[in-house]
Amino acid sequence: MKFLVLSENGNGTWPYLYYRGMGALELHKRIQQHGYQSTLIDWFTVWSPDKLTSAIQAWFGDEVNPVIAISTPFDITDVYKIKEVLAQARTRYPNLKVIHGGSRTYNPQIKDIDVFFLGRSMQVFDAWLKGTDLTVYTVNTDPLVLVNKNFDQTVDTPVLPKLDDNDFLTPYDILGFEIGVGCKFNCTFCNYELRGAKVTTLTDSYTLKQYFEEAHAKYGIRYFFAADDTPNETDDKLAILADAVDGLSFKPKITAYSRLDIITGRPQQLELYRRIQFDSLFFGIESFNNNASRLVRKKSDIGSVEQTLKDLRRLCPDTFTVGGIIIGLNGDSESSIRSSLDRVVEQQLLDSVQLYPLSISRSRYITDPGYHSALDNDPAGNGYPITGLLEFHRGNSAVQNLNWTSDWSNSIDAGELSQQLYLDYRDKINTINFMEYTGLNALGLAKRDLYLTPTQVWQSQAMAKSSRLKLNYIDKKLNWLLTNSNQSCIVV
Repeated sequence: MKFLVLSENGNGTWPYLYYRGMGALELHKRIQQHGYQSTLIDWFTVWSPDKLTSAIQAWFGDEVNPVIAISTPFDITDVYKIKEVLAQARTRYPNLKVIHGGSRTYNPQIKDIDVFFLGRSMQVFDAWLKGTDLTVYTVNTDPLVLVNKNFDQTVDTPVLPKLDDNDFLTPYDILGFEIGVGCKFNCTFCNYELRGAKVTTLTDSYTLKQYFEEAHAKYGIRYFFAADDTPNETDDKLAILADAVDGLSFKPKITAYSRLDIITGRPQQLELYRRIQFDSLFFGIESFNNNASRLVRKKSDIGSVEQTLKDLRRLCPDTFTVGGIIIGLNGDSESSIRSSLDRVVEQQLLDSVQLYPLSISRSRYITDPGYHSALDNDPAGNGYPITGLLEFHRGNSAVQNLNWTSDWSNSIDAGELSQQLYLDYRDKINTINFMEYTGLNALGLAKRDLYLTPTQVWQSQAMAKSSRLKLNYIDKKLNWLLTNSNQSCIVV
């Protein structure tokens, strides 16, 4: 077999940014480790059909058993955009297999795929490559849908991509990594696949340090994202990153999630944050209201965390901090939300706020085991009775958003209030995400007071720059494929 990995992560929430798909890079690495030839094509929907077809034929040549592996972590309907290209490939290569990963739900409306890998699938993919019995993973046979229901963390280790010259990485790229696999917490709203883990498998600081140094020395890369759900769930986990950063020949710009209430409860972590000096951080605060915070098993009320935010500002003055607030939670109120936002603005406790109406969803089809949170599985039992279907989730007909009620709001009113709050506060504080900030920073467009610039202006600037980078990548990758496709790319 010979593999061509097609990755598209640019059509999600931030199409104007320039991130590399971590899952596709890991898949490419594992294929090579099994002794097969593989190469990776990024942003496949940006390629013209003719260029993509030329790339496929150049890479596969006269291969008898070619495999196209598609990775779409944000929008599985991207597969539709290359439907004709895939049809031509099947005509040219009768034994072609098309496999898909990156999605956590199976939508039977998506055709032209022979094998679907749902959720975190490294262990399943290894088994498929080896030709072993897949019965334990099989949840559908036509097409074949594979799900890992029992993770073996000796197989599913933290992801650290292998960097190849023919990926044409640039200083504008942002690369991902994992410190560990699994999170010991099991929060009500969380649908992280490996939550509630009894064992968290960790990488080591030396290996992570080597990864950072290679990315910078060979490609000039300084920007990275930690894909861990909770990098600071333990001091040891955060210390691995701090040790990896110490002594580097450059200062990496890292963005990550963090639990603010954990830092408050374990103030010794502040020294680790000082050593790392993150580029940006996202805190899933959920609510600054004491009652609402307590009901979601957090202690993020404004009185508890205000000093922590001030300490972080003092120790990490260049770290861009973002707080996520859920609108509509039981125990909260509009007046409480507004008063806490006013305090955040006045005290400059955060650089940005993200306001989301509470979302409760349910898949109509097959999912990975952790796709539904505790709240999704039992809304009424968690205090949110369901009154019907609200809409399909982000246009995905496989996932339904449900209409809920709380002790003071409902899904429709919470959505309207979220929009009104954005309008009321957009001239006072940023409303961008942490990944957005670091993505803009890598493109040279980030500002701490970005809210003073019209959104369409900086988004257009970012889109123009990232589009030029993608087109430049396409030209280089296609030229490499046309001139080097017969070279072996096997790494054992």
